[in-house]
Formats: sequence, C-alpha cells, structure tokens
Amino acid sequence: MRSSNFQREASWVFLASLVALSLLPLAAFGFKTLGSVDGVAEAVGATGSAQPEALWATLKSALLSESTAKTLRFTLAQAGFSTLFALLLGLPGAYLVAKFSFPGRKLFLSLAAVPFCLPPLLVVLAFILYYGKTGWFSSLSTILGIPKLEYSGILYTFWGLVLVHAFYNFPLVIQNLGSLWSRLPSSRVSAARTMGASPVKAFFVGTLPYLLPALLQSASLIFLFCFFSFTIVLVFGGLAGSTLEVGIYRALRFSNDRSTALALAILQTFVALACVGSFAFFSIRSFNKSKGFGAPQERGRPGLAAGFSILIYMGFILVFFLGPLASLAVEAFTLRDSRLGAARFGFGNFASLVVGLRRPLVTALINSLSIGLVATAAALVVGFLAALALTGKKRSSAGGGKGSELAKSLFLSLPLAVSPAIVSAGWSSILQGKSIFLIIAAAETALVWPFVAKSLESSLSALELSKREAARTLGATGLVSVLSIEIPAILPSVASTAAFAFSIVAGDVNIPLVLGGGTWETLPLLLYRLSSSYRFNEACAVGIVLALLTSVAFFMKENLDDLP
Repeated sequence: MRSSNFQREASWVFLASLVALSLLPLAAFGFKTLGSVDGVAEAVGATGSAQPEALWATLKSALLSESTAKTLRFTLAQAGFSTLFALLLGLPGAYLVAKFSFPGRKLFLSLAAVPFCLPPLLVVLAFILYYGKTGWFSSLSTILGIPKLEYSGILYTFWGLVLVHAFYNFPLVIQNLGSLWSRLPSSRVSAARTMGASPVKAFFVGTLPYLLPALLQSASLIFLFCFFSFTIVLVFGGLAGSTLEVGIYRALRFSNDRSTALALAILQTFVALACVGSFAFFSIRSFNKSKGFGAPQERGRPGLAAGFSILIYMGFILVFFLGPLASLAVEAFTLRDSRLGAARFGFGNFASLVVGLRRPLVTALINSLSIGLVATAAALVVGFLAALALTGKKRSSAGGGKGSELAKSLFLSLPLAVSPAIVSAGWSSILQGKSIFLIIAAAETALVWPFVAKSLESSLSALELSKREAARTLGATGLVSVLSIEIPAILPSVASTAAFAFSIVAGDVNIPLVLGGGTWETLPLLLYRLSSSYRFNEACAVGIVLALLTSVAFFMKENLDDLP
C-alpha cells in the first residue's frame, strides 16, 4: 500500500512538473515584459517609482483596446466558419467510406489524408498557383469551355481563408467519423425505419446521437487548429484581418511591442483553454459512446444513387482540393526564361538551389533534419515519461472514473493552449545567450510532446497487466519491467509516434520564423523566403522536397499503426 501511494504521489509530482514546464515560457515572457526597461519606462509615472499597478496598466490598456477586440472577433469568426465548412466537406466523405465498398476507396482515403500531412505553408503555395489570377483553375475552366470569370482576389479575403482552412482540416473529419461510423450498429436505424421514420428522421434518431460526441470532438480540435492558425492567415488574411497568433508575431517581430504581444497571448490562452476543455470533454464522451459498437460493419456495394454520389464527391475533391497539390508538383519541374515565357520541363529549379556556394536547399534540408531528429528524440523521452506517469497513476489508484479521465485528457491538451510564438519567445528568454539551434529545439519539443504522450499513453494502457505482474513477481524492478516488457510491446507505436512528431517539426514554420528569421534557415523558411520573392517555381521545388520529407514520415506512421 505504501509503495502504491508513493507511486501515485510521484506520478502527480512529475505530471505537475510537466504542466509547470509547459506554462514556463508564457510566465518567463510575461515577467520579462513587465520587468523590462521599455515596459517600466512606459508604465512609470512622473514620480519615477515603478508601482505594480502602473506596470499592469500598460498590459490592461493593450488588452482592452479596440484593435485587440477586433482581432479577437476576426479570430473567432474565421475559426468558427472554417470549422463549419470543414465539417460540411468531411461529413459526406465519412459516410461514404464508412458504409460502402467501392473501387478506389483505399486510394481515396490516402489522397484525402494528403492535406493533413503537409505543412500549411505548402498548402498556401499550392492554392496561390491553382486559384491565382493566372492559375491552373482558370486555365482548366478555359479548356472545359466554362466562361472565364473576372478574378476578384478571393484568396486574400475572409472566405478565401475559410476555404483553405476547410481544405486543410476536412481529412480529420473523414478519419475520425469514418472509422466510428463504420462500427455503428445498423440496428438503431433499422428500428427507427420499422417504426415509420423517414431516412432523414432515422438518421437524427438512430445515428446522430451516437456520432455527436465524436463530431463535437473533431469540431473542437479543428476550431483549435484554426484559432491558432498562423501561416495561412499571415499570407491570405492580410487584407481581411489578423488572428491573435499573427498579431502576437507582428508585435514581436516588427514593432517590438511586448506588452501587446503579452496581452494577446493571455487573451488567446483563456479562449484556447475553453477549446481544450471542450475537446477533452467530448473525447471522453466519444470514447464512452463507442465502447459497445464492436467491430466494423460489413460495407455494402453502392447502388446507382450512392455510386453517382461517390463519383460526384470524389470528382469535387480531386478538382477543387487535390488540384492545387498537382499544380505544385507540375510547377516544380517547369522552367521559364521569364515569368511569362514559354514553359518547358526540366530539373533546373532544383539545380539552382543545390549548386553554387550557398546551396540553400542542401543547408535547409540538413537544418530541418537535424532539428527534427533532436526535437523528436527529446519529445519521445518527455512524452514517454508522461505516459508512464499517467498509466502508473491509473494502475496505482482504485478506479479513476470520469473525473480522472477528464483530468488526464486536460493535462495532455494543456500545452496546446499556449501560443507557439510565445513559446518561442519564452524559451528565447529562458535560454538567452544559447545557440539558436538549442532554443528552436526546446520550443519544438514543447510543441510536439503532448501528441507523443497521448499516443504512447493509449498504447501503454492497452497492455495486459498480467505481463507486468509476472515480471514483478519474478523480482524485476519497475525500470527492468519497463525496459523488458513495456517498451518492446509498444515499439511499433513508438516508431509510429516518432514519425508523426518528426513530420510536425520538419514542416513547422512558426517557431523558426519567430526565432531564426534569416539566420537559421529550415526548409519551411526557405519556402517562405522564395514565395515572398515571387520565385514560385523554385519554391515549388523546395515544396516537393519538404512534402516528401513530411509525407514519408506521415505514411510511415500509417503503415506502422497497422502492425500487430
């Protein structure tokens, strides 16, 4: 009993330490801002004494300003509409892949997952090439005989921003709801139809109540992603408005207004905490609802109406959402002597980036690989220890219940509520004077370890307790049991999680842009620099390399997940 209590207390101490570590960058940035010379100079009155009330007055002024309110309204509006559009786009796909077996189904699932494994900056470039004024979509419309509409610059409006966000997030709806929908027993719908309900009413009575928790879970996560959107808003939202995250970046990078950055970060964190709580709550509800669903139901062959719907939906996705990615691939191998010159096929865009003195593509690739490997390794260590602490607390406590599950889910989601820009600036303050590589690695680790912990905790929880107990009965210590029993048993999950964490780090532009700028260039930063200089073909070449790097890691994860 004493050993069990000690294990439970040690787990709580470690988990509390990780929570404190997650909030440390925000606290460090806040203390430095409020105690900085500039902050004091702004806040101190004629008396020359720095009163705490005066110091906080500057922060309060920034927090309650009209510009902050406008930024908050825009952030909530774009995240809300983006979530709604992603759900509307993903729900038909989730239904079709869950209920029907048709030729090309697996290919469609793979293609639908492509946007989710690509960095946002790559998606931005693809949409510019496809939907721009002289883009591929305009040319395709001309070939098909569709009257050419006057270009209105929709990409750089509020609705263009929503369109890109919906494209980037709708695969999450297909993945989450599709797998759950396929396991939902048909008896509930059949019972409703037997009692005279129409197909629509049968769906609302027999299907929707059981899908609703998973639907709201997906909506919460998509809203959180769009709420923190940075790259897409930085490029497309400039004329329409700015999100809190972009506002934080601009305050830090261009105006050096740390008080405004801190005010926006505090406001953003409070709203994000509500999103995180919602996601954690509906995750538990979804899990509990799906416990009795059992194995996936046998998929039927589509009839005429269903087959036509599948063709229409797949065609729509291919033309409007996967078309931009195809245009990116073609442009990478397209050479022109001038912007409007004749096009020809070749590898010149790649050659110009790998030859010469600087060789920016080679340098950026090495930087991305090194930071990705180091941050992934660190996140694996932290995430695995957190997963061990969570499963150890579960084993050493009697029961647990819904409150315990909710607390665990909240803990794993808490770091997602802190702005990546503030995480970057906070670690820069903590590790002031250290190498830029170390600071970026620390910030990237803080970004991905919650995903690692969540995945590994699920794998550890699924292990049979008998194996652990047998090892302990034979005299194995806790460390020996972990090394000899638990790690080998979840090795495929560890490799899968590492691949996913690496793809996130390698494709991230937020943290390197805030910290590195032009001094330490990764592949996403090189892509950003080339796109900003309108060197789109060379940017596409970099994009192909970056896409291969992140996609290989992502699909490696998918294959490893299928291992027994």
